[in-house]
Parts: sequence; C-alpha cells; structure tokens
Amino acid sequence: MILRYFSSMTRFLIFVSLVLFGLTAEAQSGRQHRPLYQIGGKYSPNGWHFGPGLTYMIPNASQRADTRLLNTESGVDTLYSGTFDAAGKLGLYLEVGRQHFVKDPVFVHYVDFGLHWKQLRASENFNGRVNTSDSLLVSVNNQGSFSHGYLGIYGNANHITQLNDWSFLQFSLGANVDYRLIDRRTYEGPELLNTVEEAGPLQAQLHAKLGYGIRLESGVFIIPTIETPILNIYPFYDGKSTLPMFNTRYRPIILSVRILLFSYQKVGDCVGKGTEKRGDQLWGKKMRKKYGR
Repeated sequence: MILRYFSSMTRFLIFVSLVLFGLTAEAQSGRQHRPLYQIGGKYSPNGWHFGPGLTYMIPNASQRADTRLLNTESGVDTLYSGTFDAAGKLGLYLEVGRQHFVKDPVFVHYVDFGLHWKQLRASENFNGRVNTSDSLLVSVNNQGSFSHGYLGIYGNANHITQLNDWSFLQFSLGANVDYRLIDRRTYEGPELLNTVEEAGPLQAQLHAKLGYGIRLESGVFIIPTIETPILNIYPFYDGKSTLPMFNTRYRPIILSVRILLFSYQKVGDCVGKGTEKRGDQLWGKKMRKKYGR
C-alpha cells in the first residue's frame, strides 16, 4: 500500500541502497576494521558540519508531445497541440548544521539537523499550435524558465557501513521543510491557454540520501552525497515526489560534499581514552574486543 505512493525512480534508489547495504554488511562480517571514530576519547560525539553543492532539476520527460481537447457547444475542439521540451539547470546549494553520534548504535549511527539554502532552476519550451479566441489554430513558440531560492530546515537519521579502515557508505532518511524566498519566473507566450502550474512556496518533503565517506584525518570526515525527495508531504501532489512547474514535473537532485567535524571533548569529560571498561567504540562491542578496547 505504501509503495504505490513512490515513483519508479524513488523505488529504484531505495532498492539500490538496500542492495548495497546488504553487500557491504556481508563483506564486513569477514573482517573487522579499525574504528573510524571512538566515543569517550579525544573527541565529543557532537560536532558541526557544512556542505556546499549543486542542484539539478530532472524533468519527467525531456520531450513530450501533447494534444489537449476542449468540449464546446459545437463539438470537440483542439485547445492546443504541440511538443514540450523541458530541461534542468544547475543551481547552488549550501548546508550547515550539527550532528550527534549514538553511543551504542544499532541501525542509526548518528543524527543531524541544520539549515540549508537551495536554488532550483529549469526551463520549458512549447512548439505547436494554439486555439485563439477566434477558434483559429495559430503557431506559437512559448518559452518559460524559473529560478527559485528556498531557505529550509532539515534533519536526518544516518546509517554507516564501514568499507575499510578509512572509508564508508552512508545511507540517510530525513525530512526537510523549505520556504521560497526568491521567485524568478518568466513565461513568454499565450500562457492562459496552457495548463500552467507552479509549485507552492512552502514545501515539506521526505528525502533519501546516499553518500561515500572518507576519513581525511582523525575527527574530520568528508562525505560526497546525492539526495532526492521520496515523498512530498505538503503539498501532497497525490503522493508524487516531483515538483510541478509550467506543464512539466521536475525531480530535484542535490549533489553536495559534507565536511563533518567532531568537537573536542572537554578536559573534565575526557576519561577512559578508549579502554575496554570506559571507552565506547562507534561500531560495536566486537571491534572493542578485537583491538583490546
């Protein structure tokens, strides 16, 4: 019942994430890796992160032929007939926030929250014929483009699958609430004769993220990540995860590079130094036994 609300692309992304998680978990069972991070030692489980990136709007169809009919007193007439050409554009993205690592993780290794800014940009052209007020079909070439800027809040629950002593895969499920502060939209042509739509200024979504993390040094992670919505909560859009604009629906894609920084442990709290009795290793008790922690 729930899966019917998700698009085919979203279901594919979830399927790929689950398969990769299963494969890496199986590979991990053969050899225990050195811990990426240790709670109770030099660093606190809390810290800051920030991430620059890019956005891209993928149209549900880059080219689509469509004919819309109109019922009149004299019979069925053509409202318009032609081809829509949609294309995404690159936009800017930036996030900053806090994270907290779980002491004894089961599935969620850390949670994070913060503020982000994202720019969503795309265009659409229409070439065809439109019915005028005189019931004549005239050739038109409509051109539309938009560039919207959203300020929002986000939160994520993150699972980490360690690949080796310095890298890992990260799977995240989260939510975001965004409000449009910049609205730049142009449309040249007989707009009223087309079923032009526009996403609302307030957006609430569930999203999924897939990242590949690298430990650059102790206390610093860098995580290139791809993110996309999996369900629009508000507006609901009949369970779709894409956004309507003009005569096309677009899927937002966010490519970012998260830089995660651990905060230093306070001197009074820095006890244990990772011993077996006092230290808590991030990835579980088996590794603490293997390395004498």
